Amino acid sequence: MDQQTETTDILIVGAGPTGLTLANILGRAGVRTIIIDRKESTVAEPRAVSIDDESLRTMQAIGLVDEVLRDVVTGYGVHYFTTPGGRCFGKVEPTLSDYGFPRRNAFRQPLFEATLKKGLARFANVAVRFLHDLVSFEDSGNGVRAMVRKADQSTITINARYLIACDGGRSPVREMLKIAMSGTTFKSRWLVIDTEQDDDPFWQTRVYCDARRPIVEVPGPHHTRRFEILIHPDEDAEAMMRPEQVTEFLRPFRNGKATNIVRQVIYTFHARMAERWREGNVFLAGDAAHLTPPYAGQGMNSGVRDAHNLGWKLAAVIGGTLPDTVLNSYESERRDHAWSLIRLALNLGEVMAPRSRLHGWAISTFFSLAGYIPPLRDYFLQMRFKPKPRYTEGLLAPSYAAGSTDLCGTMLPQPRVRTGATHDIPLDELAGDSFALIGYGMQALQQLTSLSDPLWSRLEARRIVILPETATPTIMEHTNVIICYALQRTSTSLFEQLGTNIVLMRPDRYAAGSFAANCEHQFASAYAARLNIHTPAHTEPVSINIHTARSSVGT
Repeated sequence: MDQQTETTDILIVGAGPTGLTLANILGRAGVRTIIIDRKESTVAEPRAVSIDDESLRTMQAIGLVDEVLRDVVTGYGVHYFTTPGGRCFGKVEPTLSDYGFPRRNAFRQPLFEATLKKGLARFANVAVRFLHDLVSFEDSGNGVRAMVRKADQSTITINARYLIACDGGRSPVREMLKIAMSGTTFKSRWLVIDTEQDDDPFWQTRVYCDARRPIVEVPGPHHTRRFEILIHPDEDAEAMMRPEQVTEFLRPFRNGKATNIVRQVIYTFHARMAERWREGNVFLAGDAAHLTPPYAGQGMNSGVRDAHNLGWKLAAVIGGTLPDTVLNSYESERRDHAWSLIRLALNLGEVMAPRSRLHGWAISTFFSLAGYIPPLRDYFLQMRFKPKPRYTEGLLAPSYAAGSTDLCGTMLPQPRVRTGATHDIPLDELAGDSFALIGYGMQALQQLTSLSDPLWSRLEARRIVILPETATPTIMEHTNVIICYALQRTSTSLFEQLGTNIVLMRPDRYAAGSFAANCEHQFASAYAARLNIHTPAHTEPVSINIHTARSSVGT
């Protein structure tokens, strides 16, 4: 009997948060995708516990944010203490939601993965295969031929245009490619204890910066809680996990009350990065590409960012809109930002786990004094220390927007807007899964209507104008512009800085660049060259669907 063979556009190895997110992005785009994992199903034990605003925005992009939020505690912060029972010397309680969601949120990875897996049932073009293990693969240059072992030990061959390794920190795919991990030699062991039926009403994270034994306490949804306890280099890991020792560790927090422990495990945290993220038609993503200590809660979130960045580009390449060369921008865009978050985690580790009592005293004193200096206090309180997502190279265009703030490479904010008397939606819902040309104010409305470069049709770019909430409802005949009204001026201040310029937003919500209307064709030509595509000479604008203040939003 001949060996079974299947053909697909994308083969994803690893059905964790990164792989499942990527599969949902590709599913929405109609890309044929197979995702395999050696496990029986998604994880059952708690792992990552923090999901940020950028990841929730990606969940919105794949149409699952409402389902994900059912199992999320939104908007929690961090309180720093000298010791268990000691004084609180610093707080981080962000209230800003520039991207449409609170900056810091608690979740449970098993529930999150289950939601992502369930979401894949929406797509006939996505096949989910658990108990399937990648044995080997060959890259012919035109695609990848993978041998996969099933649960019954039989094998199948999967031919794919691209293989995406989302198979974790010990990535077998990375090992097969002989790609080394490099970076800092940082390594730290922590005992992680997950509990349920927790009766502590305090919903902020507590960090006990005690040089003798740093401890982190993280609340979760549905009355769950996590304790992370540093294990010193000279201590025996097995001894630290004995029931009597665990009880002693938790005594200051439980006051002798019974604790329902669902898991306890020793984790070794690393800060490492793969030396390259692409080898021919194979890409690394998530922990396969970078390992982040958990102090900033960014490990899983960095993987979700990878999935969004790579996902829309793969969809554009498979769909024939963009050439394969745009995929080279994946690593050049993501690498520096991923490493900046690794550095953030290492710096926070210095705060959470001081090297000595003197070091701990210096840290607590600094934070205490910072509370009396409003700019410094707000810098920490609002998490402004977290590196903002910004690309400095990749699929970006030169600026043709003199006199305005250069937004190129930044993730654009997401204000809530209305498109009619009863509509109140986040901005991304208007943009959909495509590029978008966005302007602010009545003059931008006129300019968006007149844009004529054929690149916009090639990119299927929607045209959106944001008007002040107080603006008079406008009906323009024969317009191809979606008109919306901002509900909060504070959330549109960045768009206001555009003046009369237009910004091109990519499908992953980053600004490709901005331009003045009279520089439209120079900008389009430069961006088409960056994308390595050719468009015909520009023509006069064509009127398409009409969207007004009283219309519904087109899909």
